[in-house]
Amino acid sequence: MTKIIELINLKKEYKTPKENLEVLKGINYSFEQGKLYAIKGHSGSGKTTLVRILGLMDDLTSGEYLLYNKTTKSLSDKESSYYRMKHIGFIFQEYNLNPYLKAYENVIVPMLINKKIKPQNRLSKAENLLSDVGLFERKDHFPKELSGGEQQRVAIARALANNPDIIIADEPTGNLDKKNEKIIFKILKQMAESGKCVIVVSHSDEISSYADVNLLLEDGLLSEVKK
Repeated sequence: MTKIIELINLKKEYKTPKENLEVLKGINYSFEQGKLYAIKGHSGSGKTTLVRILGLMDDLTSGEYLLYNKTTKSLSDKESSYYRMKHIGFIFQEYNLNPYLKAYENVIVPMLINKKIKPQNRLSKAENLLSDVGLFERKDHFPKELSGGEQQRVAIARALANNPDIIIADEPTGNLDKKNEKIIFKILKQMAESGKCVIVVSHSDEISSYADVNLLLEDGLLSEVKK
């Protein structure tokens, strides 16, 4: 498997008037393509901080974050935005769909900044992605006309719009029932099997059975957990 992400002694601190709060205390870990990684940990353990750094939405304090063997430490805001557009797809607990856009239009949004996707090809690409998550017949519906599980599947299709190598999902089933949770985890597993690096933060015990690698973030350090 190809190594996509390498973290070397990665640390993250937050400064407060009274103290420096060290959230990540020296993480050393590599993520490979074609695998689904499940990250668990108690509330406040730094899971969201870690995925924000992985998603180039937050800076690390020290150490290295290598993406395809290239350091991300010196990336400008413009370069970080380009890397996110090209390499990283995001899935969040709250779906974050535009309520005024239909399902297929929500999927098209990330394509608007990708010059490699021609305008005349956007609709067919969006329809194909919605078909892949079982929502082709719902493509003309607005988010309010879709169930929570359907909205999350639209969000997954949107995350795949620019064919990223990395998918980062932060509590993607937090608002869903068990039936829809399994549907979402199955789709994420299929994405990993197709060759993507899928990193999922979840409180659900269900994710463990889908993950290729189970990870625990505890005391600021990341370690593998045997199934």
